[in-house]
Amino acid sequence: MYDWTDFDVVFHSRADGFVDQKYVDAALTHRKELGGTLFFDRIWTAVKLKQPAKSYPPKSAADLRNLWAKVVKTEMAEEVKLSLLYYLVRDSRKPRIEAEFVRKTFMPSKFCIQVAGLWELDHCAFARALDYLTQPSLTPTFLDEILEVLLSQPACDDALAMAYYISVRPPLQSTSSLDAYFSLLRRTSLIEAFYFARQRLEHKALFDQLVLWVHEQAPGQARATRAIQFISLPFSSEEEAWFEESLLHGRAAKCNGAKDSVLMRRLVRGKLSTASRAVDGYKGTRIDGVNWDELRNALAE
Repeated sequence: MYDWTDFDVVFHSRADGFVDQKYVDAALTHRKELGGTLFFDRIWTAVKLKQPAKSYPPKSAADLRNLWAKVVKTEMAEEVKLSLLYYLVRDSRKPRIEAEFVRKTFMPSKFCIQVAGLWELDHCAFARALDYLTQPSLTPTFLDEILEVLLSQPACDDALAMAYYISVRPPLQSTSSLDAYFSLLRRTSLIEAFYFARQRLEHKALFDQLVLWVHEQAPGQARATRAIQFISLPFSSEEEAWFEESLLHGRAAKCNGAKDSVLMRRLVRGKLSTASRAVDGYKGTRIDGVNWDELRNALAE
C-alpha cells in the first residue's frame, strides 16, 4: 500500500541525497531573483500557511521531513496538499520517485502540469515553464503573477512573455501586471498599444502613459518616428482632448517637443489656426526656413 503521507514511503528513506547546500543556495538565489517570492510561497500562503521562507527551502533532510509532515497535517483540499508535496518531490530530481508519486496518488494531470510549470518558473527555466503553463487544460491560477515574473526577468525574452499573454490571456487585474504588459506592448507595437488601451476601463490612464512615453524618449530618429506614428492615429474626440491636455497641461507638458506635437496634430486635422492660449505665439524651431507662427499665418491667409 502506497501511503503518500508517509515521508519514508515516498522517498524510500533516501532523502539525504538531494538536500545539500547547493540545493538550498539555489532556492534562495531564485527567490531573490523573483522579487522575494517563489510560486511555492504563493501556494503556501494561499492555504493560509504563514512565513513560507522559514519553511522552504529545507536546510536538511530533517527539515524536509518536518516540512512534509506540516503539509500533511494542515487542513486543505487534497489536490492542493498533493501539489505542495509534488513540488517537494520534484526537488529531489529523482524521476522514478516522481513518476511513482504521480502514478500512485492518482494526482490529476492538470495539477501535475501546473506544479511542474510553477516549479520550472521558480528555477528560472522560463521556456520550459511555458511548455507547461500554456496548456489549455489548466485551471487559471496566478496568471497575472506569472506574466509579471516573465516581464521582470532580464533573462526572459520579451517574445516568451508575449507568447504567454496571447496563449493564456491573463486578466491584468492588478495595476502592476497591467503596467508591465502595457510597457511591453508599446515597445513592441505602438499601434497595438493604442488599440489595447481602448479596450480597457483604464483607457485614459493608459492613453496618458502612451503620450508621455512617446515624448520622454531621447531625441533621435526613433523618437521622431514614434511621434509621427502616434500623431497619425485616428483619435476619437475624447482622445483628442486627452492628447492636448496631456501635452499642454499634464505630465508630458515638460517634454521637449510637446507643443510641436499638438500643432502637428492640428495640422494633420486641418485645425492649425484654432486659437489656444497654450500655443498661441509659439514659434518652435525653424525648419527649412519656416516656424509654426509663420505656417499658421500662411494657412490663415
